Amino acid sequence: MGFRYSTYIDSDGVTAFTYGCGGCRTHLSSSNLILSRDYRGRTGDAYLMDKVVNIVQGSKQIRQMITGAYLVSDIRCHQCKNLVGWKYHHTDSRDQKYKEGKYILELQTIVKCNSKQKQKMMY
Repeated sequence: MGFRYSTYIDSDGVTAFTYGCGGCRTHLSSSNLILSRDYRGRTGDAYLMDKVVNIVQGSKQIRQMITGAYLVSDIRCHQCKNLVGWKYHHTDSRDQKYKEGKYILELQTIVKCNSKQKQKMMY
């Protein structure tokens, strides 16, 4: 099998925080990539993110949500396969187009990581 390459997000912990998978703490995104904190996921509160790393995407499916129908795919941590949210691929609604290519991270599935803690865990 071999090692899986993971992108490391270095945040100072003061002006920006790193968010990691709740299952294994693999880095997923940074607080300076949050577009909105006013979202709800399947498990509760969620963030709309501009970019997420170290994930695998599931198959695309049409999902009906409060604001309309979207073509989305679930996203999972690439290390432990924990479900952490979804990616918006397409919507027909013109006023929701800004979500295309963006990600939802559900707060119940992620943790705030201390970059120095993650570094210690790796060795």
